[in-house]
Amino acid sequence: MDVELIESRKRRIVERFGPWSAHNIFLEGDVYTINKGIAGDEVKLRRILQNVSDLSRRPLDSLRVLDLACLEGLYAVEFARHGAKVVGIEGREANLAKARFAKEVLALENLEFVQDDVRNLSKAKYGQFDVVLCLGILYHLDAPDVLAFLEQMADVCRDFALIDTHVSLVPEKSFLHRGRKYWGRAYQEHAAGSPPQERTGRLWASLDNPESFWLTRPSLYNALSHAGFTTVYECHMPPESEKPLDRVTLLAMRGQRQELFCSPILSAQPIGDLAENVDDAGDSGTERPRSKLRAIGELLAATFRKLGKRVLLS
Repeated sequence: MDVELIESRKRRIVERFGPWSAHNIFLEGDVYTINKGIAGDEVKLRRILQNVSDLSRRPLDSLRVLDLACLEGLYAVEFARHGAKVVGIEGREANLAKARFAKEVLALENLEFVQDDVRNLSKAKYGQFDVVLCLGILYHLDAPDVLAFLEQMADVCRDFALIDTHVSLVPEKSFLHRGRKYWGRAYQEHAAGSPPQERTGRLWASLDNPESFWLTRPSLYNALSHAGFTTVYECHMPPESEKPLDRVTLLAMRGQRQELFCSPILSAQPIGDLAENVDDAGDSGTERPRSKLRAIGELLAATFRKLGKRVLLS
Protein backbone atom coordinates (compact mmCIF):
# COMPACT_ATOMS: atom_id res chain seq x y z
CA MET A 1 0.00 0.00 0.00
CA ASP A 2 1.24 3.49 -0.84
CA VAL A 3 2.88 5.29 2.13
CA GLU A 4 0.88 8.48 1.60
CA LEU A 5 -2.36 6.49 1.56
CA ILE A 6 -1.35 4.69 4.77
CA GLU A 7 -0.60 7.99 6.49
CA SER A 8 -3.90 9.45 5.28
CA ARG A 9 -5.89 6.48 6.60
CA LYS A 10 -3.98 6.58 9.88
CA ARG A 11 -4.88 10.27 10.35
CA ARG A 12 -8.56 9.46 9.87
CA ILE A 13 -8.35 6.70 12.49
CA VAL A 14 -6.70 9.11 14.96
CA GLU A 15 -9.27 11.84 14.27
CA ARG A 16 -12.12 9.45 15.09
CA PHE A 17 -10.68 7.25 17.84
CA GLY A 18 -7.64 9.11 19.17
CA PRO A 19 -3.96 8.15 18.89
CA TRP A 20 -2.57 4.68 19.49
CA SER A 21 -1.98 4.22 23.23
CA ALA A 22 0.57 1.38 23.42
CA HIS A 23 1.00 -0.73 20.29
CA ASN A 24 3.63 0.71 17.99
CA ILE A 25 3.42 -1.36 14.79
CA PHE A 26 5.75 -0.90 11.83
CA LEU A 27 3.65 -0.56 8.68
CA GLU A 28 5.70 0.63 5.70
CA GLY A 29 8.64 2.96 5.01
CA ASP A 30 8.94 5.21 8.08
CA VAL A 31 5.29 4.79 9.04
CA TYR A 32 4.52 3.30 12.47
CA THR A 33 1.23 3.40 14.33
CA ILE A 34 2.79 5.62 17.05
CA ASN A 35 6.16 6.81 15.75
CA LYS A 36 9.47 5.51 14.44
CA GLY A 37 11.33 4.02 17.39
CA ILE A 38 10.52 2.04 20.52
CA ALA A 39 7.39 3.70 21.83
CA GLY A 40 5.15 1.03 23.35
CA ASP A 41 5.06 -2.67 24.19
CA GLU A 42 7.97 -3.76 21.98
CA VAL A 43 10.12 -5.05 24.87
CA LYS A 44 7.30 -7.26 26.10
CA LEU A 45 6.61 -8.34 22.51
CA ARG A 46 10.16 -9.65 22.22
CA ARG A 47 9.66 -11.70 25.40
CA ILE A 48 6.33 -13.15 24.30
CA LEU A 49 7.45 -14.02 20.77
CA GLN A 50 10.60 -15.76 22.06
CA ASN A 51 8.64 -17.63 24.74
CA VAL A 52 6.17 -18.99 22.19
CA SER A 53 8.92 -19.98 19.77
CA ASP A 54 10.95 -21.76 22.47
CA LEU A 55 8.01 -23.52 24.11
CA SER A 56 6.21 -24.68 20.99
CA ARG A 57 9.29 -26.21 19.33
CA ARG A 58 7.33 -25.88 16.10
CA PRO A 59 7.39 -23.39 13.25
CA LEU A 60 5.29 -20.37 14.16
CA ASP A 61 3.36 -20.71 10.90
CA SER A 62 1.99 -24.06 12.13
CA LEU A 63 0.32 -22.55 15.21
CA ARG A 64 -3.22 -21.35 15.90
CA VAL A 65 -2.95 -18.44 18.36
CA LEU A 66 -5.59 -16.65 20.44
CA ASP A 67 -4.93 -13.10 21.67
CA LEU A 68 -7.38 -12.22 24.45
CA ALA A 69 -8.28 -8.54 24.90
CA CYS A 70 -5.85 -7.77 22.09
CA LEU A 71 -6.07 -3.96 22.47
CA GLU A 72 -4.60 -2.40 19.29
CA GLY A 73 -3.42 -5.72 17.90
CA LEU A 74 0.39 -5.68 18.33
CA TYR A 75 0.81 -9.29 19.46
CA ALA A 76 -1.81 -10.68 17.10
CA VAL A 77 -0.24 -8.83 14.17
CA GLU A 78 3.27 -10.01 15.07
CA PHE A 79 2.29 -13.67 15.15
CA ALA A 80 0.27 -13.31 11.96
CA ARG A 81 3.30 -11.78 10.24
CA HIS A 82 5.19 -14.94 11.22
CA GLY A 83 2.52 -16.99 9.48
CA ALA A 84 0.43 -18.19 12.45
CA LYS A 85 -3.35 -18.34 12.20
CA VAL A 86 -4.46 -15.77 14.77
CA VAL A 87 -7.73 -14.70 16.38
CA GLY A 88 -7.77 -11.48 18.40
CA ILE A 89 -10.72 -10.76 20.69
CA GLU A 90 -11.26 -7.18 21.84
CA GLY A 91 -14.20 -5.50 23.54
CA ARG A 92 -13.75 -1.87 22.49
CA GLU A 93 -14.50 -0.53 19.01
CA ALA A 94 -11.75 2.11 19.21
CA ASN A 95 -9.06 -0.51 19.77
CA LEU A 96 -10.48 -2.83 17.11
CA ALA A 97 -10.51 -0.08 14.48
CA LYS A 98 -6.77 0.43 15.00
CA ALA A 99 -6.05 -3.31 14.99
CA ARG A 100 -8.05 -3.86 11.79
CA PHE A 101 -6.30 -0.92 10.14
CA ALA A 102 -2.92 -2.61 10.70
CA LYS A 103 -4.30 -5.93 9.43
CA GLU A 104 -5.57 -4.31 6.22
CA VAL A 105 -2.39 -2.34 5.57
CA LEU A 106 -0.28 -5.47 6.02
CA ALA A 107 -2.73 -7.70 4.08
CA LEU A 108 -2.85 -10.38 6.79
CA GLU A 109 -5.48 -12.85 5.60
CA ASN A 110 -4.51 -15.27 8.40
CA LEU A 111 -5.59 -12.78 11.09
CA GLU A 112 -9.15 -12.32 12.39
CA PHE A 113 -10.31 -9.69 14.86
CA VAL A 114 -13.59 -10.17 16.74
CA GLN A 115 -15.42 -7.68 18.95
CA ASP A 116 -16.49 -9.60 22.04
CA ASP A 117 -16.22 -9.71 25.81
CA VAL A 118 -13.47 -12.21 26.71
CA ARG A 119 -15.77 -13.54 29.42
CA ASN A 120 -17.78 -15.09 26.56
CA LEU A 121 -14.83 -17.30 25.61
CA SER A 122 -15.73 -20.93 24.96
CA LYS A 123 -14.55 -23.86 22.89
CA ALA A 124 -17.96 -24.07 21.23
CA LYS A 125 -17.71 -20.46 20.05
CA TYR A 126 -14.02 -20.15 19.11
CA GLY A 127 -12.58 -23.66 18.93
CA GLN A 128 -9.20 -24.62 20.35
CA PHE A 129 -5.80 -22.96 20.06
CA ASP A 130 -2.22 -24.16 20.36
CA VAL A 131 -1.26 -20.95 22.17
CA VAL A 132 -3.40 -18.59 24.25
CA LEU A 133 -2.13 -15.07 25.01
CA CYS A 134 -3.63 -13.45 28.10
CA LEU A 135 -1.63 -10.24 28.27
CA GLY A 136 -2.96 -7.46 30.48
CA ILE A 137 -6.59 -8.58 30.92
CA LEU A 138 -6.66 -10.94 33.91
CA TYR A 139 -6.26 -8.16 36.49
CA HIS A 140 -9.21 -6.27 34.99
CA LEU A 141 -11.67 -9.02 35.95
CA ASP A 142 -13.55 -9.25 39.22
CA ALA A 143 -14.15 -12.31 41.38
CA PRO A 144 -15.48 -14.85 40.60
CA ASP A 145 -15.17 -14.00 36.86
CA VAL A 146 -11.38 -14.15 37.05
CA LEU A 147 -11.49 -17.81 38.15
CA ALA A 148 -14.13 -18.81 35.60
CA PHE A 149 -12.06 -17.07 32.91
CA LEU A 150 -8.97 -19.17 33.74
CA GLU A 151 -11.11 -22.29 33.37
CA GLN A 152 -12.38 -21.07 29.99
CA MET A 153 -8.79 -20.39 28.90
CA ALA A 154 -7.74 -23.91 29.84
CA ASP A 155 -10.70 -25.33 27.92
CA VAL A 156 -9.67 -23.68 24.62
CA CYS A 157 -5.92 -24.22 25.12
CA ARG A 158 -4.23 -27.28 23.57
CA ASP A 159 -0.59 -26.61 24.49
CA PHE A 160 0.17 -23.58 26.64
CA ALA A 161 -0.92 -20.10 27.68
CA LEU A 162 1.15 -16.99 28.36
CA ILE A 163 -0.24 -14.74 31.06
CA ASP A 164 1.09 -11.27 31.82
CA THR A 165 -0.67 -9.75 34.80
CA HIS A 166 -0.49 -7.75 37.99
CA VAL A 167 -0.60 -9.73 41.22
CA SER A 168 -1.46 -8.62 44.72
CA LEU A 169 1.52 -8.45 47.08
CA VAL A 170 -0.86 -8.54 50.05
CA PRO A 171 -3.58 -11.14 50.77
CA GLU A 172 -6.13 -8.58 51.95
CA LYS A 173 -9.32 -10.53 51.35
CA SER A 174 -10.43 -13.96 50.24
CA PHE A 175 -13.35 -15.55 48.43
CA LEU A 176 -14.53 -19.06 47.67
CA HIS A 177 -14.83 -20.56 44.18
CA ARG A 178 -15.92 -24.17 43.76
CA GLY A 179 -15.20 -24.75 47.43
CA ARG A 180 -11.62 -23.43 47.29
CA LYS A 181 -10.31 -20.24 48.90
CA TYR A 182 -8.39 -17.63 46.91
CA TRP A 183 -6.64 -14.53 48.24
CA GLY A 184 -5.90 -11.13 46.78
CA ARG A 185 -7.10 -7.56 46.88
CA ALA A 186 -9.75 -5.41 45.24
CA TYR A 187 -8.77 -2.73 42.74
CA GLN A 188 -11.06 0.10 41.58
CA GLU A 189 -11.61 0.15 37.82
CA HIS A 190 -14.35 2.78 37.53
CA ALA A 191 -16.06 5.26 39.80
CA ALA A 192 -19.23 3.92 41.36
CA GLY A 193 -22.25 4.92 39.27
CA SER A 194 -20.19 6.00 36.24
CA PRO A 195 -22.23 5.67 33.00
CA PRO A 196 -21.48 2.92 30.45
CA GLN A 197 -20.22 5.45 27.88
CA GLU A 198 -17.61 6.74 30.31
CA ARG A 199 -16.45 3.19 31.11
CA THR A 200 -16.17 2.33 27.42
CA GLY A 201 -14.05 5.43 26.86
CA ARG A 202 -11.50 4.42 29.48
CA LEU A 203 -9.36 2.23 27.22
CA TRP A 204 -7.10 0.92 29.99
CA ALA A 205 -9.80 -0.26 32.37
CA SER A 206 -12.37 -3.05 32.58
CA LEU A 207 -15.29 -3.08 30.18
CA ASP A 208 -17.96 -2.68 32.82
CA ASN A 209 -17.15 -4.09 36.29
CA PRO A 210 -16.39 -1.25 38.76
CA GLU A 211 -13.85 -3.37 40.66
CA SER A 212 -11.38 -6.07 39.74
CA PHE A 213 -9.69 -8.69 41.91
CA TRP A 214 -5.91 -9.10 41.81
CA LEU A 215 -4.93 -12.59 42.89
CA THR A 216 -1.80 -13.16 44.93
CA ARG A 217 0.98 -15.21 43.34
CA PRO A 218 0.12 -18.38 45.29
CA SER A 219 -3.60 -18.04 44.55
CA LEU A 220 -2.93 -17.42 40.86
CA TYR A 221 -0.66 -20.49 40.66
CA ASN A 222 -3.27 -22.55 42.50
CA ALA A 223 -6.07 -21.27 40.27
CA LEU A 224 -4.13 -22.23 37.13
CA SER A 225 -3.56 -25.71 38.53
CA HIS A 226 -7.23 -26.08 39.45
CA ALA A 227 -8.22 -24.92 35.94
CA GLY A 228 -6.26 -27.77 34.37
CA PHE A 229 -2.77 -26.41 33.67
CA THR A 230 -0.22 -28.99 34.79
CA THR A 231 2.98 -26.92 34.91
CA VAL A 232 3.42 -23.18 35.56
CA TYR A 233 6.67 -21.23 35.15
CA GLU A 234 7.51 -17.58 35.79
CA CYS A 235 9.48 -15.97 32.97
CA HIS A 236 12.44 -13.64 33.52
CA MET A 237 14.18 -13.86 30.13
CA PRO A 238 14.12 -12.14 27.71
CA PRO A 239 14.20 -9.34 30.29
CA GLU A 240 11.77 -6.51 30.91
CA SER A 241 13.93 -4.21 33.01
CA GLU A 242 11.13 -1.79 33.84
CA LYS A 243 8.60 -4.43 34.87
CA PRO A 244 6.96 -3.55 38.23
CA LEU A 245 7.53 -5.88 41.17
CA ASP A 246 3.82 -6.70 41.27
CA ARG A 247 3.65 -7.82 37.63
CA VAL A 248 4.58 -11.25 36.26
CA THR A 249 4.77 -13.21 33.02
CA LEU A 250 3.64 -16.80 33.53
CA LEU A 251 3.88 -19.78 31.19
CA ALA A 252 1.10 -22.28 31.88
CA MET A 253 1.34 -25.69 30.22
CA ARG A 254 -1.73 -27.77 29.37
CA GLY A 255 -0.61 -31.37 29.84
CA GLN A 256 -1.56 -34.73 31.29
CA ARG A 257 -1.06 -35.55 34.97
CA GLN A 258 1.61 -38.23 35.23
CA GLU A 259 1.54 -41.33 37.44
CA LEU A 260 4.52 -41.95 39.73
CA PHE A 261 5.56 -45.60 39.40
CA CYS A 262 8.32 -45.26 42.02
CA SER A 263 6.01 -43.64 44.58
CA PRO A 264 2.46 -44.97 44.20
CA ILE A 265 1.47 -43.64 47.64
CA LEU A 266 2.30 -40.04 46.63
CA SER A 267 0.87 -40.63 43.16
CA ALA A 268 -2.50 -41.48 44.69
CA GLN A 269 -2.59 -38.18 46.59
CA PRO A 270 -4.04 -35.03 44.99
CA ILE A 271 -1.75 -32.22 43.87
CA GLY A 272 -1.37 -29.84 46.81
CA ASP A 273 -1.81 -26.08 46.81
CA LEU A 274 0.79 -23.44 47.52
CA ALA A 275 0.32 -21.86 50.95
CA GLU A 276 -0.70 -18.23 51.26
CA ASN A 277 1.31 -15.80 53.37
CA VAL A 278 -1.35 -15.39 56.04
CA ASP A 279 -1.06 -15.57 59.81
CA ASP A 280 -1.97 -18.81 61.53
CA ALA A 281 -5.55 -19.25 62.67
CA GLY A 282 -6.17 -17.85 66.12
CA ASP A 283 -8.55 -19.05 68.79
CA SER A 284 -11.44 -18.07 66.55
CA GLY A 285 -10.15 -20.35 63.78
CA THR A 286 -10.10 -17.39 61.38
CA GLU A 287 -7.12 -16.74 59.13
CA ARG A 288 -5.65 -13.25 59.27
CA PRO A 289 -4.02 -11.78 56.18
CA ARG A 290 -0.49 -10.49 56.45
CA SER A 291 -0.39 -6.87 57.60
CA LYS A 292 -0.16 -4.10 55.03
CA LEU A 293 2.77 -2.58 56.92
CA ARG A 294 4.76 -5.79 56.60
CA ALA A 295 3.91 -6.08 52.91
CA ILE A 296 4.96 -2.47 52.26
CA GLY A 297 8.23 -3.12 54.10
CA GLU A 298 8.93 -6.16 51.94
CA LEU A 299 8.10 -4.23 48.77
CA LEU A 300 10.41 -1.36 49.74
CA ALA A 301 13.19 -3.80 50.62
CA ALA A 302 12.82 -5.51 47.25
CA THR A 303 12.85 -2.12 45.49
CA PHE A 304 16.03 -1.01 47.27
CA ARG A 305 17.69 -4.34 46.44
CA LYS A 306 16.83 -3.82 42.78
CA LEU A 307 18.14 -0.24 42.85
CA GLY A 308 21.29 -1.39 44.63
CA LYS A 309 22.00 -3.93 41.90
CA ARG A 310 21.60 -1.24 39.25
CA VAL A 311 24.09 1.02 41.05
CA LEU A 312 26.61 -1.81 41.35
CA LEU A 313 26.24 -2.70 37.67
CA SER A 314 26.48 0.90 36.45
